[in-house]
Amino acid sequence: MHKTIAYFSAEYSVADSLPIYAGGLGILAGDIVQEAGAEGRDFHAVGLVYHEAFTAGESDTRPIVERLRAEGFEVAAEDDGRPIILNVAIGGARVAIQAWRKSYGTSSLILLDTRLPTNSPEDWRITNHLYDGTMGMMFTQQLLLAFGGVAFLHKLDITPEVYHLNEGHMAFVGLALALDYQRHHPRMHLVGALEAVKPKLAASKHTILPGAGLTLEREVLKEHLGTMLAKAHGSVDDLMALGGKDDGYFSTTKFLIGIAGRHSGVSEIHVQAEAAAHPGSPLIAVTNGVFQPRWRATTWPREPLKLDDEAYYLIHRGNRHRLLEYVHNQTGKQMEMRRLTVVWARRMTAYKRPDLLVNNLERLTALARHAERPIQFVIAGKANPADATGIELMNHIIMTSQRPELTASFAYLPHFNPMTARLLVQGADLWLNTPVRGQEACGTSGMKASLNGALQFSTSDGWIDEADIKPIGWELPTENAETAIYDILENDIAPLFYDRHNGLPLNWIKMMRTNMDLVERQFCASRMLGDYYEKLYQ
Repeated sequence: MHKTIAYFSAEYSVADSLPIYAGGLGILAGDIVQEAGAEGRDFHAVGLVYHEAFTAGESDTRPIVERLRAEGFEVAAEDDGRPIILNVAIGGARVAIQAWRKSYGTSSLILLDTRLPTNSPEDWRITNHLYDGTMGMMFTQQLLLAFGGVAFLHKLDITPEVYHLNEGHMAFVGLALALDYQRHHPRMHLVGALEAVKPKLAASKHTILPGAGLTLEREVLKEHLGTMLAKAHGSVDDLMALGGKDDGYFSTTKFLIGIAGRHSGVSEIHVQAEAAAHPGSPLIAVTNGVFQPRWRATTWPREPLKLDDEAYYLIHRGNRHRLLEYVHNQTGKQMEMRRLTVVWARRMTAYKRPDLLVNNLERLTALARHAERPIQFVIAGKANPADATGIELMNHIIMTSQRPELTASFAYLPHFNPMTARLLVQGADLWLNTPVRGQEACGTSGMKASLNGALQFSTSDGWIDEADIKPIGWELPTENAETAIYDILENDIAPLFYDRHNGLPLNWIKMMRTNMDLVERQFCASRMLGDYYEKLYQ
């Protein structure tokens, strides 16, 4: 019998019309929820609604509430149909919350919402923006998600055996559980309660970057939690003992690692990087995977590897055609339907190096305009509004796409969402990934592309570092990457793509099949979720 799991994440991507996520963490969370439901597991994910999150530039202007209803979410209700309204103590005040809920087979997603008539405008703000720019509001959001999420699970008669907490943003779920435990054992000190709930807590880190949690001043902790902790025979010092840093600040990420019984990273190289950055790191590797029904094109049959080469490649050409039609509709650029199409698609930030491809415009133009083996490029991705460097890199890409000599061969897609992502991973011939080695963590977009037969051209980072790169593509070397990127495209990749036998690139197709087979066997969400149950939930 499957254990009952509660899964906490700050963001979820489960529908194209719900922009309540920022990137890979949310997309992964959405894949896990759907995979768990498809497998018949008792799995309940908890997050927040964001009424104004990441909607800029979208053509869909409907309120989030309207979109939730259209996607099948309903407000959690009492037996008589009245909405369930809970009042949760946050920083000395009480905030009313309701929950939107949707089932995915046997799993469910529960999204907390403070937009209620009884709440103040300030309380409404709590569920306005994902990763609100102000530290105080982000702290409040995390407390609401922790204490409100635990309370709603109780109210819905869901009794998890394991609480899976993703990133430092979710650390206070452990505190909420400890305080709940302490209320049933009133003579127990807070430290004892934290130790008592530790076996129920599994923690996952998805990045080594500091944005995965908050760094708070001790006085901020005391202001928001001091009274609550005192009632539990505890103090801020008890939290600082687990989450305090040498500089006197409190790290939610360090606290998360301290309170959880089991810990994971998202790839082997990620865990190695964590151990190098934090000696004694307890993380084990559970490499990410992707939910196959969500990302493989519906044009592929149930068993695509059984197709003959001609039928196999014809399906891929159709998928590429759909991508390039979309590029034309979005940008006006008329790209060549039979040309080698390289895709780079991810968040625009410095360590992902989106500028590596455009560091030498003379060589880029030569590749694009080669008389016999031309290459065309499709770039997609947004920068975080708070990332000035990322915005600068994005603008560099946009300016490159506007150069006259690259008009028909270099396109930038302004809107990057799950629908666009599906077209990109399904239509790419080659998936380009250029991070600084050791900083990618996992990189599931490449898995999705390989699931559709794309070949890989990547830094040996994340999941790629666990695969034998030669049968599936080419490694971008650490040294002289700014030159090697053009050399390998010109001398190795393009010749293989344009080497035809009876009109078919037979050696290229062989590598396409190897990519597809590899992801099916090792990098799907079914394997990932199985690893979670075996390594984290036992």
